[in-house]
Amino acid sequence: MRSNIKLGRISGIEIGLHYSWFVIAALMVFSLVERFREAHASWTRGEIWTVALVTAALFFISLLLHELGHSWIGQKRGLRVKAITLFALGGVSQIQDDPTDAKTEFWVAIAGPITSVMIGLVCLNIALELGWHRSVEPQSALTGILMWLGYINLTLAAFNMIPAFPLDGGRVLRSIIWAFTKDAGRAARIAARVGEIVAFLFILDGIWRYFSGAGFGGLWIAFIGWFLMDATRTTSTGSEARPATDRVARVSDAMSRGFIVVPKRD
Repeated sequence: MRSNIKLGRISGIEIGLHYSWFVIAALMVFSLVERFREAHASWTRGEIWTVALVTAALFFISLLLHELGHSWIGQKRGLRVKAITLFALGGVSQIQDDPTDAKTEFWVAIAGPITSVMIGLVCLNIALELGWHRSVEPQSALTGILMWLGYINLTLAAFNMIPAFPLDGGRVLRSIIWAFTKDAGRAARIAARVGEIVAFLFILDGIWRYFSGAGFGGLWIAFIGWFLMDATRTTSTGSEARPATDRVARVSDAMSRGFIVVPKRD
């Protein structure tokens, strides 16, 4: 996925936004405004919007750090990272090289969720130090921001560990199967099949929730399932083609030698 808005470079990696990112950003802001309005009747309208906007902006930074976690580990393992693009369902690191071993695949995949967990725990611990209690709503704007950042990042880590492509959990599963089977192509195909099952369950759950009265929330879950299904099938197709291309070291290896020579005509 290519970015539509370039934001600059970090460690030689181009950072950008896809237009669809603004959709999820707007949804997050409006959701937080509604939540803060219900929980903090004493806050002014300006305070509510300010806290919601600051929380969304800081989540953008934490999402970028999640992707940088993948990219930095990839660079340390010798992989080339071209760009990071943030879009409606999160972000994607455009790593140009395929991992050459299961260990590299595992650490590159798990780096993002680990980063999100660390950010989440740090935010929650700071909020607790500032006087917030888990059983009550935070009273100050600062503790409110920290609490929501903490929970959002922990949720992001948990969601990304679902074993379905292109989520990190699908790649972690592939690396584990790869380590046991010693066959990267087979590991990718098995992980893709698991991802298809998980995606199908998401679609069924979303449809069931929709007809049970969940409304848009159910359709959103079904949409995520459809997106995962499409991405998983694309990954599966690529994994089937990879073993054949991996055996080609030179152009001559792929050339046909049974051609007919046509004599030159005067």
